[in-house]
Amino acid sequence: MIILPYSTALTLARPPVITFATILICFLVLNFQELFPITEGLMYYPDSWNPVKMLTSSLAHADWMHLIGNMIFYIAFAPALEVLIANKLRYIWIMFFISFVVSVSYSISVFIGSMEPWPTLGFSGVVMGMIGLSAYLMPKAKIRVFWWYIVFWKTFYVPAWVLAIAYIGLDTWEMLTANDFGEINVVAHVAGGFAGYLYGYFWLSDRKEETQEELAEEIATMKMEKQFGNSPAMSFRGRKELHRQHIQRMEAKEHDRYMGRVYQKVTAHLDSDAIYLLMEKYDYLRMQTPEFEALFDRIEEWGASRTLLCIGRLVIYKLDREKRYGRAIVYIEKCQNISPQFILPELSRTIFYAKLAIESGKPQVAKNLIDSPEKRYGEMVDIALCEKLTQAVGLA
Repeated sequence: MIILPYSTALTLARPPVITFATILICFLVLNFQELFPITEGLMYYPDSWNPVKMLTSSLAHADWMHLIGNMIFYIAFAPALEVLIANKLRYIWIMFFISFVVSVSYSISVFIGSMEPWPTLGFSGVVMGMIGLSAYLMPKAKIRVFWWYIVFWKTFYVPAWVLAIAYIGLDTWEMLTANDFGEINVVAHVAGGFAGYLYGYFWLSDRKEETQEELAEEIATMKMEKQFGNSPAMSFRGRKELHRQHIQRMEAKEHDRYMGRVYQKVTAHLDSDAIYLLMEKYDYLRMQTPEFEALFDRIEEWGASRTLLCIGRLVIYKLDREKRYGRAIVYIEKCQNISPQFILPELSRTIFYAKLAIESGKPQVAKNLIDSPEKRYGEMVDIALCEKLTQAVGLA
């Protein structure tokens, strides 16, 4: 039986250049190992405490199967981490840091007599560090896992924290209980896993807080899109970049003054005037959905308002027309957080989205949509069907 994680189920706004470069370097190093007798010079000897070989040993491998196995696990976790960290030099330093911790830990274990002083090589310690860092920085992100047994196979999704506990936990148990680890440097695996998590805990807590909201929304969106639609979800980094570009355009002198006027109207609860100003500025027939979403995000920064609900209806209308129903549910829930009695732009879609909300595990969204239908909708919505749906799912 094979259980193999192979990618993170998050969209990436830009290619993880350092991750790909690291993989390429490892492949080139192994090619040179096969062409020239350099393997012994790259290995780390635990009694040497050589910092250069602490790094070179991580990039060297015993054979192609050793390399490919490490790279598959590496690419399952590392690309999303590189994008989340958003700093190439810091990302490189983290890999260096884990390499040093892994080698030093191995040397200590040999020094105290718990392991034989065999030379070591391989990227698995750094890979385990990426798994440990994933458990801290993006614990709820889903990892695609391939399962194969004889003639049966399946792909499923597992949260990063579950895989971290499984892999690091099993290696920790083996390190504490087994007498013979074979050719596997279990100490390197365990040290790498804990080094990755602890690095995040002590030095990336601010970065985690900065990306938590975007990451949570990305995870929720990917779940909705996977369950109810095939349209690609906008990534957490992509949406941030789109928002940044939109803000930069608005910071132009004329636009800045205009948005200042809208802000004054919204914060003074003159929402009708604010909506009128927006209608003057924006061509709603030509605006694309991402522009609506960026405008919603901008006005959301000012707090709850009728203006925000109006923009929310436009976003939902656009998403519904594009059949991006999962993402529409996300905005319906956002609008309901402002006003539980929020009404959809098209009343005829009320029953549809109520059923969809129930199927996607959001019964409160459904309840808010079909609550008191006689008073809110009159003959515009099938009252009997609303009541039947309410009773069927126990929302009454």
